[in-house]
Amino acid sequence: MSRFLVPLPVEILKIRRSVIFRVTVGIFCFLPLMCGLFMLIIMNPSIAANSVILKAKADMAAPSADWPAYFALIEQAGAVGGFLVFGFVFAWIFGREYSDRTVKDLLSLPASRTAIAASKLAAAFLWCMLLVVVAFVAGLGIGALIGLPLWSAATFAGFARVFILAGFLTVLLCPAVALVANLGKGYLPSIGFVMVMMALAQVAAAAGWGPWFPWAVPALFSGSGGAAASVLPPESGLLLGFVGIAGVAATIVHWNCADQNR
Repeated sequence: MSRFLVPLPVEILKIRRSVIFRVTVGIFCFLPLMCGLFMLIIMNPSIAANSVILKAKADMAAPSADWPAYFALIEQAGAVGGFLVFGFVFAWIFGREYSDRTVKDLLSLPASRTAIAASKLAAAFLWCMLLVVVAFVAGLGIGALIGLPLWSAATFAGFARVFILAGFLTVLLCPAVALVANLGKGYLPSIGFVMVMMALAQVAAAAGWGPWFPWAVPALFSGSGGAAASVLPPESGLLLGFVGIAGVAATIVHWNCADQNR
């Protein structure tokens, strides 16, 4: 455990000092901000009087302007955009070492390769879950500022459960992105992998295979496919867990076996 704690603070320090960290925080604040804007437009159509497209998007996004509709909109936006941002986080944490040619420098730390890879995965997990908390708090603040009606403790509890759990489920998919970043020795292969999986998730959900395609499960759980689609079979959770564990194990094995010569 002590050897694991050596590289972890290094990874956290690199994250804190990076511009990418602030960008991702801004993106996850922007999501509830846009949802709040849609609520405002529904409440006051005159706000979008000069933009027919914006008014149409707001009408399509939610049937009404209240806390239940607002929460549902944030859940869906977070689930769909979450994998894109989280995938980039994992791709950056691993891919930057190859792009900056600092992999060999990491190996000079007084820690095993397993500890280095595990600390990177842990730092990425903490980063992503912090983004979930940021969006959660921002969403509550924006909704309160707008003055949305129909607040209830049950509605809030349901939103907290779905949003945070959907974020966690999305993070489980991302160690596979880290593995691709390591295999491809950079950002681009892993970003391409994220895009392909997002496209396949859309196809799988449309074809009715979403519950058995792990990359479609978080969005379905958040309600993007309707209330019925959010009730998933136990196999969906097992598949997600398998993908997460396999991704972590494969990433650590690769770090131990690969010739890190860059």
